[in-house]
Amino acid sequence: MIWHRMLGLGLVAALWAGLALAGSLALGQAAPDFKVSAGEGQALTLAGLKGKVVVVFYEGKDQVEYSRALKNDLNRFFDDQPPEIQKLVKRVPVVDCSPANWITKGFWADGLKEASQKEGLTVYGDWEGDMRQAYGLPEDGSSFLVVGPGGKLRYLAPDTRKLGPAQYQKIRDLITQATTEAMAR
Repeated sequence: MIWHRMLGLGLVAALWAGLALAGSLALGQAAPDFKVSAGEGQALTLAGLKGKVVVVFYEGKDQVEYSRALKNDLNRFFDDQPPEIQKLVKRVPVVDCSPANWITKGFWADGLKEASQKEGLTVYGDWEGDMRQAYGLPEDGSSFLVVGPGGKLRYLAPDTRKLGPAQYQKIRDLITQATTEAMAR
């Protein structure tokens, strides 16, 4: 009798996993809108960035250093671009703040403010985990994605630790191509 229940639960879990995979995002597909907020409270949505190349690092609070090499590489790449290209790219670092509660939310907001100062960019929080869920990103991970100026998903790496210099070059090429498209709009 117990093994029937275990088998039934296993089948339900397998079906659920299959449905989750079937609903996953594909490159070239419209990227789901998201709303994230900075430590000071200002909100940012994907819809509000229409026409821009959106480069997102999405990380758990303890995983922000996993992608440091890629961040450094892309920061150098961005700094080498002329101002008219830089204006077409929005860099969006996001921390999964969904573990925060009404007691700890202020501490998390302060952490985002400190991280923003350290990174020289506004660091946003995904306070409800909605962005993570919409993009199918892992909890407690370090992910990277690029959305093109037309709002389509152009690149998605659910684990930045698996990326190396060869992928960095592909990402730079992709961003260059996307900014060329943005300029033509």
